[in-house]
Amino acid sequence: MKWREIPVDARRYMLYHVFITPGLVCWYLLPLYMMMTGFSVLEVGWLFTLISLASVPLTYLICKRFDRVPIKRGLIVVDVIDSAAYTFYFFAKGLFAPVALFIGRILEEISFLFYPLYPAYERIIYPQEKRHEILSWHLRLPEISSMVFYPVIGYLLGYIFTKPHHYRITFLLFGLFAVFTVWYLWRFLPEVGEKERLTFERFSFRFDRGFLLFITVDSLITLASSITPELVLVNYVVFTLKKTIFEVTLIVATMAAVTVFTTFLTEKARKERAKFYMTLGLGLLVLYSLIMGFSPSFTVTLFTYAVMEFGSALMFPFYRDWMWSFVPAEKSAQFHGALSSLRRAIRIISPFLAGWQAFIHPVMPYITGGFLYSAAAVLIMVQSVKTRAGK
Repeated sequence: MKWREIPVDARRYMLYHVFITPGLVCWYLLPLYMMMTGFSVLEVGWLFTLISLASVPLTYLICKRFDRVPIKRGLIVVDVIDSAAYTFYFFAKGLFAPVALFIGRILEEISFLFYPLYPAYERIIYPQEKRHEILSWHLRLPEISSMVFYPVIGYLLGYIFTKPHHYRITFLLFGLFAVFTVWYLWRFLPEVGEKERLTFERFSFRFDRGFLLFITVDSLITLASSITPELVLVNYVVFTLKKTIFEVTLIVATMAAVTVFTTFLTEKARKERAKFYMTLGLGLLVLYSLIMGFSPSFTVTLFTYAVMEFGSALMFPFYRDWMWSFVPAEKSAQFHGALSSLRRAIRIISPFLAGWQAFIHPVMPYITGGFLYSAAAVLIMVQSVKTRAGK
């Protein structure tokens, strides 16, 4: 599919993701800033878990107060909250640092609550008959943004502006940039004419075996990925391999390049082989975990993360189509809210597990993740064999 063949509103929505992608480098900068200023990897991990636990009652109160939210306005809320969080990180200095970090991280946890609105908006704004091809573009463009901006940011902070206060200034700049993204959302993206729930009370569709399989596989993948977060990569590259944030961003940029390449493959892949591509993708994630378990050099680490990203990107459009197959479009946000709640519950304890395992050995989280990815791949293979046998 060519760019001009995509509906205008869908193109504008994808460009919005291009604009906000550079700011996501803060997910790598924050744990590094904390470890630069005296926190250990274990302390960062358990602090993130404590903050996630503290955010639970706040998010509950928000859901009670804002039972339904217009999707477009919810996306604006995400940018406003993230802007406030980055601003608090700017003030994380001296005696006020723990308070500022706590408030900023709490705000990010609250903004995550609104994330189900993204796939809900995509489900509505991307035409169903072209959704598979559009998702390839949706995945491709933000990654190109990462390829361009991440190494530049990494080089500046890794070799020129290397002090902790430079990181704080970076947080502030990204917080101020949200003024533009909020304006862009309000000015150029359409209202979709619906108000969607942030969470759900009950499902009104049937929990068949296929859906239970999806929930199990998604939980395994969520746990595997969440115990090898940005914190683990930063700790290994910067503090074990003795590199800088520039090398971390090189890894992320390489992953982005692999994703762009893979989208051209998946765009032409046959949908009827979806389970095969998902299993192959998970197999590559297992391979990545296995290689990382041997404490590789930076060059091998770079290659290994490219393998991981190829696997993730290969399965992404098919996995999302599989996810969407369980619920009609009018219940999309309800479904994604429920799924987000499940993933959120898993991720509450994950930072502590990641920090604890990385404290014992820097590559231990990768080994654990490999077992979890393997279990998910086996479940999909078994279900695929049963499906073929039943035909």
